[in-house]
Amino acid sequence: MGLAQMEKSNDRIWRQLSNLWTFTAMGFFLFDFFTGDKYSGYAAAVSIIYVTVLGIYVGTKEFDRWQEKHHSRRKGETFIIIWTIVILFFIITSIASNGKYRMPSEFTATYIALLSVFALTQRSKFLHNQKEQDNNQQNKTIL
Repeated sequence: MGLAQMEKSNDRIWRQLSNLWTFTAMGFFLFDFFTGDKYSGYAAAVSIIYVTVLGIYVGTKEFDRWQEKHHSRRKGETFIIIWTIVILFFIITSIASNGKYRMPSEFTATYIALLSVFALTQRSKFLHNQKEQDNNQQNKTIL
């Protein structure tokens, strides 16, 4: 297996792990919500693993972007929209249920971590695109 194939395989593994932990964490938080926060003792572990796997996946993609090896095809916006819908559901249902349901303890921290990762990647993407535009302008000026 060549170096390029290994790198592509690693990207695929991190993407699959990220997707697996996204659905695992979301499913866990929904399950915990509907069981009255009975499993909150596991929430920190699920949250830490999920945010770590996501951070590694996103970080490697950003390194690749700056080395001109990655051009975004997948949109983090979709994940943020889904997580936002879930947190709004938790808030509204918690209020409407008069305390019968409570938002899982670690969910807010997980949501804030996701927003932070998303904001950083958006800023990185903006700066990278700006750098490319500046380089293109310099190349046009030289010609």
